[in-house]
Amino acid sequence: MNIFKKSFPLLFIPCMLSSIFTMAQDRPSSVAEEAKLIVKKIGGMEEYSSTLDLNDNRKQLLMAGQNYQTNYGIYASIEIGASSLGSNYRTLKNVEFEIVNYKPTYFIGIDSIVVAGSKMKDGLTFKIYTRALSDANTYTLNQEELKNIHFEKGSYLHSERYLNPMFPEKDNNGNVVFMKDGRIASQPDNGKAFDFEFFYKDGRHIVRKEDYDKEKQTPQMYKNEIALSLPGRRCKTSFNKVLF
Repeated sequence: MNIFKKSFPLLFIPCMLSSIFTMAQDRPSSVAEEAKLIVKKIGGMEEYSSTLDLNDNRKQLLMAGQNYQTNYGIYASIEIGASSLGSNYRTLKNVEFEIVNYKPTYFIGIDSIVVAGSKMKDGLTFKIYTRALSDANTYTLNQEELKNIHFEKGSYLHSERYLNPMFPEKDNNGNVVFMKDGRIASQPDNGKAFDFEFFYKDGRHIVRKEDYDKEKQTPQMYKNEIALSLPGRRCKTSFNKVLF
């Protein structure tokens, strides 16, 4: 179980929201507005990874996951362009994401997708924020949002999936309210559905579950994060080797 992050709609990828959440995620700057981000070829990621063919515009599986006893997959259709760095590199022009719910208890959708560059600017993580009962099962990133990102042939794209609570609390201006530990404040139910990923209920006894990742972070900490070194051993993370 993971927190809703306060960010801007930026980038993509691989076990939903109304305009209220969109406003809560807006930010004035992005990695794409800074210097070139070059994702370099590295070793040691071969085990438990998949491949991503940037020459193929089919919807390719980036990540599979399970929440609320719902099995789902996140796919991406990718358009690439030539890079100013030479024939051994490519840039992203457009990415269309889609989440497919296979055996849903609650349908899972996509709230937003954010890119986080590593401190050395030699790698990036695409952070995918999902939510149950969302009406959005697709998300698109255009060339303006993807500019200045260059993938070296044979590099790896790291992705993390985050789960937002179903029923977030909002202030009088319609903005999402965050708790002191950075997690979004939320209600356990709306009278029709219970958020059992975030709460435990036994009759009238209702308590919020502890975050099993024990992430002590604020909504701003997506910046300058380093990709994890263990690829794909949990359903919330994935590594895809880039081919073109």
